[in-house]
Amino acid sequence: MSALVGFDTTFLALMFIPDAKCAVAQAKERVNFLVSDIHGRGDKIVVPTPALSELLVKSGRARNAIIQELSRSSRFVLAPFDVRAALELSLMTAAAFTRKDKRDGATGSWVKVNFDRQIVAVCKVEGVTRIYSEDQHLRSIATREGLTVLGVADIKLPGEGQGSLSLTP
Repeated sequence: MSALVGFDTTFLALMFIPDAKCAVAQAKERVNFLVSDIHGRGDKIVVPTPALSELLVKSGRARNAIIQELSRSSRFVLAPFDVRAALELSLMTAAAFTRKDKRDGATGSWVKVNFDRQIVAVCKVEGVTRIYSEDQHLRSIATREGLTVLGVADIKLPGEGQGSLSLTP
């Protein structure tokens, strides 16, 4: 059985947008290596549709090509924010209200917090145990929800210590 990992908007942008920025050296090379490693293992990348929408906003004319590539490839799972994800999001938000902090410590706007929770909720209902993200707010939410979170700097290129990235936490 293949493992499922989730990508947030930053990782998707580094895959598809030529001028996408990241503070980590060789970020695009790291993400491309990660994608190759994931697919080489027969694992799949879950693309939550809320993250996809953020990517498409940034992608200009490449929108259709990105959608086609993600839709046609069996290596990606386009995961919608559906009823199961809505239920998961409601449980996450209710728990935050119970802790008397609807943002759960996040400093972003309520819209941002809710959007990041949607991405995490989609990943959870799809069975993702690891999500790749550079977004500190999303990382915090995912960690609270029991997901392993890795960033671009966690991806080691060949010759940087490990020969390949270990995808087992």
